[in-house]
Amino acid sequence: MDNQPVTFRRADHGARVLVVDDDALSRRSLRAMLERGHYQVETAEGGPQALAQLASFSPDLILLDIQMPEVDGLEVCQRIRQMPHGDLLPIIFLTGDERPDIHTLAFRAGGDDFLRKPVLSGELVVRIRSLMRLKRLQAEIQGERDSLLELQKQREQLFQFIVHDLKNPLSAIQVGLDLLSQRDDNTPAHEVQIRRLRDTGSQMGRMIQNILDIGQAEELGLELHKTRIQLSTWLPGLLQEMESQAHSKKHDLAWDCPSGLEIEADQDFLRRLLMNLVDNAMKYSPSGSHTRIEAHSTSDGVRLVVRDQGQGIPEHMREQVFEKFVRHHKGEVTTHSGSGIGLAFCKVVAEAHEGRIWVEANAPQGSLFVLEIPQILPV
Repeated sequence: MDNQPVTFRRADHGARVLVVDDDALSRRSLRAMLERGHYQVETAEGGPQALAQLASFSPDLILLDIQMPEVDGLEVCQRIRQMPHGDLLPIIFLTGDERPDIHTLAFRAGGDDFLRKPVLSGELVVRIRSLMRLKRLQAEIQGERDSLLELQKQREQLFQFIVHDLKNPLSAIQVGLDLLSQRDDNTPAHEVQIRRLRDTGSQMGRMIQNILDIGQAEELGLELHKTRIQLSTWLPGLLQEMESQAHSKKHDLAWDCPSGLEIEADQDFLRRLLMNLVDNAMKYSPSGSHTRIEAHSTSDGVRLVVRDQGQGIPEHMREQVFEKFVRHHKGEVTTHSGSGIGLAFCKVVAEAHEGRIWVEANAPQGSLFVLEIPQILPV
């Protein structure tokens, strides 16, 4: 069997090129060069005609003269770059303009390459091939990026669905623990164990809801239901919810708030924010430590401070701890998927209230988590 010769076709073979030039001789010359290079060619004698041809011809590359009447090449290029996907269309400027700053003007307008007239056929084809190869790679990279973003979005949606489905079995567990706690034959040891399990269930419930709320905030923003909260009577009830958890860890909880201090906020979100901070304080503080919530007014709002005696957070990492999936561990900050949701939720809630949250050192040991929410506006 005879060996047949193998021919390879260039990737840019048959590419569509739009030539824009007000000089008829230049258009004919460029068409001849390009057709010899096996390109499909259309021509336009000015900017308005070129812009009108973009939709019907859909060029893969444009050769654009700069000095043209009505609309010059620089403005044509700028208009193309403002069109959908116009930033990916390769544009080579061709000009006889001798101004010293013409290169700068051309690239500022969005041009990809620049050739002076008269144009040599070999150089033109090489520039076209190189530019189209570069643009093809850019398009591939952007396509891969879009695919990765879509995959990430799908993964986050699946994660949200799974987390949402955990609420039902957790609710069943919590109901079962409530029934067990009502039995008359429970021993003191049984009561302690049931209380611990209920505390763990409450923590899991807050974690699940935090994840769901972060997802909603990223998609649509949090929907707040603000009410006026009398902090001096509200804070003791919040800490009472965490008493059994604190008792099991030999942890002391306290609060300090001037009488009559009010804040306008979503009560449920604020409650969970502070419980997350107190829970973190107990998690990272040694047994026998103290955690204190302090509240006072500022010149433009209300400040709530959670003061703990934990490991503390290095100064250069204090912003990162409020990002998703970042957690504090052994005096450092490391990333672990599936954890580090609590502080991210706190940041989401603070920003939804048009406030802010940050962390400082608590001398001689521990951290100060500071939440500021704007002052109640007079009605």
